[in-house]
Amino acid sequence: MNKDQRSQFRDAKLLPLLIKFSVPSTIVALSSILLNTTDRYFIGQAMGRVGIGSIATIYPLIVLGDALGMFFNAGGSSLVSIQLGQDNLEGARKTLGACIYTVIVVGIVYTILGFTFLEPLVRFLGATDSNINYVKDYCFFFLPSVTFQMAFWSFCAFVRSEGNPIMSMMINFASIIVNVILDYLFVMVLKWEMKGAALATSFANFVPAMLLLYHFYKSDILTLKNKYISWDFSIVKRMFSTGFSSFSNEFLYGTYILVLNVQLLKYGGEIALISLGIMTILRSFINTSYSGLNQGRQPIISFNWGAKNFKRVKDTFILSLIISGISSVFLVGIVVLLSDKIVQIFIKNDSEIVEYTSQAIRYHLMYMTGTAIYLCCAGYFQAIRKGFITTRLIFLRLVVLSIPLAYILPLKFGAMGVLISFPIADCTTALVAGYLMWKEVKLLDRKYMRHEMIKRYLKLNRPIE
Repeated sequence: MNKDQRSQFRDAKLLPLLIKFSVPSTIVALSSILLNTTDRYFIGQAMGRVGIGSIATIYPLIVLGDALGMFFNAGGSSLVSIQLGQDNLEGARKTLGACIYTVIVVGIVYTILGFTFLEPLVRFLGATDSNINYVKDYCFFFLPSVTFQMAFWSFCAFVRSEGNPIMSMMINFASIIVNVILDYLFVMVLKWEMKGAALATSFANFVPAMLLLYHFYKSDILTLKNKYISWDFSIVKRMFSTGFSSFSNEFLYGTYILVLNVQLLKYGGEIALISLGIMTILRSFINTSYSGLNQGRQPIISFNWGAKNFKRVKDTFILSLIISGISSVFLVGIVVLLSDKIVQIFIKNDSEIVEYTSQAIRYHLMYMTGTAIYLCCAGYFQAIRKGFITTRLIFLRLVVLSIPLAYILPLKFGAMGVLISFPIADCTTALVAGYLMWKEVKLLDRKYMRHEMIKRYLKLNRPIE
């Protein structure tokens, strides 16, 4: 990392720097939403209810692949950023190589297991006799691309850690363009329905994965050499606390979505499941502003934590929290106020679904400012490699609150009780996360004062030449 790149992390004005990193990161996060949205849009237009229901059934399987990628995204990139802040360039390159090797192995195992247990797997996910063939069609053409999906999710964060968010954004643009073009061609023109959507998604994973691999072989900072692509337990162990929290979040979120599928089908029928398929996209869209900002600030916080610049760490967090709060109010307001028009984008000529989903949005998505606060705090602890705190927050949010509430609340409130489990859990977790972060800010102040005293002492006692 050259002097100018180090200087931007350490000394550049925070707001422009956050914008520089967060806008491309938000577009990166948005790309994953657009991949799923594109499938739902074209499948909804071509197949109607049965197609949207099938996509909703498959979604937890896709989330699991994302979860495996997020282990390396958060754990690997934060470790690399700290190593770059410590001028340990060789260590950062070895971390990249170990991550690439592990992603390849895990992706291949995932694909083999998916094909081996395909029938019981899709039944477990909630496939019914009416849509199981559609679900299996999608899985058959999607599973071979899981390794590329994981690589795509993992290594865009490493490009940002180099100080190159624009390159990360451009690689994601390539994925979006491929997915939109191929979805239209395969689903609408060639009438391949579910297998067409799956093929489009697979190519949209393959293209950016290859671009990322090419980038790292040519990079001047995180230069990838074949000798680095090997198993290294010590590196994976160092990533574990931070990476496991991100994996847990995605994995348990996928589990929660599976619970929602089952419970909504039980209490609300097919229309409730279809409604969830649409709301999942809207919720992910709102989360994009939070996750994009968190991913954008991660290399800034991690670098300065490694460089012991604790005041800049604190200032970066506070500014990002303010931005998250403002953006959440704005985005939630748009989705709630325009809910009926937004729903009609995904499903046409079905007033029953439009009315039901518009009402469900107000129960399910109204209080996502709590989600913004929780994610902002949890992302901070990941960036400084205190992932064990994030893991505890994740278990509180999903294992202690969301999943049990999804079983308890519908006993009194029916299908809408299932939906309100989400805002109750997120707002409660936000309060706990806010308290933990208040204590962390006080700790940062003490670290800053101690570090400044040490610097002054060393300056005063420096030998005269």
